[in-house]
Amino acid sequence: MSTLGTSLNQATTGKIRPLNAIRDLLKVADLVELCFHHNMDREGQRYVQQMRTASKDRHFLSWASNSLPLRGYVWEDQKEIVGNISIIPFRKAKKNIFLLANIAVHPDYRRKGIARLLTQKGMDHVRKRGSEAMWVQVEEDNLGAIKLYEELGFQARALRTTWDAASQLQPKEALVKSNITTRVAHFWPQQYQLLKKAYAEELSWYRMPDWENFRPGIKYWLYRIFVENDVRQWAAQKDGSFQAGLIWIQTRTRRAPLWLAAAPDVDTETLAALLLHARFHLASQNRELYIDYPAGELNAAFEEAGFILRRTLLWMCADE
Repeated sequence: MSTLGTSLNQATTGKIRPLNAIRDLLKVADLVELCFHHNMDREGQRYVQQMRTASKDRHFLSWASNSLPLRGYVWEDQKEIVGNISIIPFRKAKKNIFLLANIAVHPDYRRKGIARLLTQKGMDHVRKRGSEAMWVQVEEDNLGAIKLYEELGFQARALRTTWDAASQLQPKEALVKSNITTRVAHFWPQQYQLLKKAYAEELSWYRMPDWENFRPGIKYWLYRIFVENDVRQWAAQKDGSFQAGLIWIQTRTRRAPLWLAAAPDVDTETLAALLLHARFHLASQNRELYIDYPAGELNAAFEEAGFILRRTLLWMCADE
């Protein structure tokens, strides 16, 4: 631990300790909201509210204190929590992967080395638990945090933007396009390759479906029957060529993603029409739709279809 302490400003008071969910959750929720309110979407707001609700439910917290997704560390000064890091485990292809999330420091305590120490503590924690890759997400314009993570061995791997559907779509806004249909089976090989390009394999551990489940055939229908019984797919074509495809899977939450595969030469009008078509047909689901996509790509089509740029995150990884 002495090597970690050397990066801490000598004027800083307080100490680092493991998160105690029963005692700390409400204060962590307040800190996360304070630090990230400027770009917090509705999912983030619900996440904070769930933490506050859970902090008042001792039966839940007694169970959750032993649940890995609530592992982490806090920085405490005079009984106030002024820093936090959450440690979230994932497993993909028999690999142990960890996301270091909610790395937050109260504005009055910044530039004192607390964020560095919390991150180092999180990194040590996951290494002792067999981490084969650890990830952080950081806003693209947070240059100070990016520099810190680079100094700690993280490398930039992907820059991705989240687009939120602005509001409920009114039927009159939907464009009627004859070139938009339900998914066409013979387009699948092209759609599959474009999905793999848009959603890189090294990020597939993070809430991403297995694209093989959507390959036309018996496996897809078994998936529909036994796993997800409400799956919607649409495709846009032009002169008989595949332009773009969308997949939507029913979720248990109010917020649901659209998975997009788009040809390199897709035009703005065609893609916007596809997105509007999906929004119109999903309006009755009463879900908040969003798309996660490589930053800087297809912006005009997203905007024309009524999506708003929520945030752009740099994904950084430290391989073991």
